[in-house]
Amino acid sequence: MKENQIISIIIRTMPGREKFLDKCLFVLTGQTYNNMQPIVVVQKLKEEDSLEEIKKIISVWKNYFTNNIVLLSHTSERDARSKSLNLGIDKAEGQYLAFLDDDDKLYPHHYSLLIKKLKETNYGWCYSDVVLAKYNQFGQLIARTLPFKREGYSFLKHLCGNFIPIHSFVIDRHRVKDIGKIDESLDRIEDYDFLLRLAFRNEPLYVENISSEYCVRSDGSNTTVLGSEELDSASLLEKEEQWRYAEQQYNIKKLHYFGWWIREVNSFASNTPIISKGPKIIFKNGKSDLKNIYKSITWKTIRAFKKINWKLRGRKKKRNIIPDNDIQIAETLLKIYSSKSWQLIAPLYMIESYLRRF
Repeated sequence: MKENQIISIIIRTMPGREKFLDKCLFVLTGQTYNNMQPIVVVQKLKEEDSLEEIKKIISVWKNYFTNNIVLLSHTSERDARSKSLNLGIDKAEGQYLAFLDDDDKLYPHHYSLLIKKLKETNYGWCYSDVVLAKYNQFGQLIARTLPFKREGYSFLKHLCGNFIPIHSFVIDRHRVKDIGKIDESLDRIEDYDFLLRLAFRNEPLYVENISSEYCVRSDGSNTTVLGSEELDSASLLEKEEQWRYAEQQYNIKKLHYFGWWIREVNSFASNTPIISKGPKIIFKNGKSDLKNIYKSITWKTIRAFKKINWKLRGRKKKRNIIPDNDIQIAETLLKIYSSKSWQLIAPLYMIESYLRRF
């Protein structure tokens, strides 16, 4: 790729979120860095979903940008956020690349600051501090915190969890020759997966400066569990389960990416007795551990409450299954150990296990 001064900004949105897109493009016009190429990627849930309102918004703001706003769309009934990013990457013309969800905010100096730091150094990408901004159901700001702030970058800490939101970084594609693609098999943690692969071969520059906001709303419009306090308990539980499952699956994927030693990072993070055999993660005595859990009074107590929840939600009762292979047993145990209900009642299980010996 030839050097240029353009930054291509890939913006994900959907029909029905026009108010967020409108505000997003307005925020971009306030950037002190002017050479921008906004790429708006729309995911439609049905082919017949209209883009007319989105086109109207783009027509209002297009003259405020040096480069034309690119509009792309695709259709998928499931959450295809990763595909949206890949479509944008394919159309990006800029030497610099950034991502932005339609409901997040950037301060005016965000891109000029990060691009300036890249020009002054030999780093291939950099990121800055992000404020977590919480809004209530009326759209009123109720809190600002800094949960993502760290004292410099650590790959080991990054392996334990993502602290670099998707809109907080800029990549110089002239220096990072092959940034790769977003894994379209992931509908959660896709940005974390991308960043770990990027950071594994390209050390990032941390810029200690607050220049953007990650916005969460209590109406549950975010994919993340953060800010979902106003959701009913069933919807909140379902969202939490989706994230727990995604995190469990990604722990296994990390091992495939980075090697056997990732088990040590996982064990420090989860405080569970994980060991490795080849490219797999297993629990020592996993089958017997799972059997003991299923026959315990502790587990039966949890199951009783789960059955009530499933009945209220009209869902089929799930069976206690002991899988045939070690990987599936590990996945089942990880799912149990990471659940909030188990973490609350685990001390009782420890007491019960101790009493069983006698």
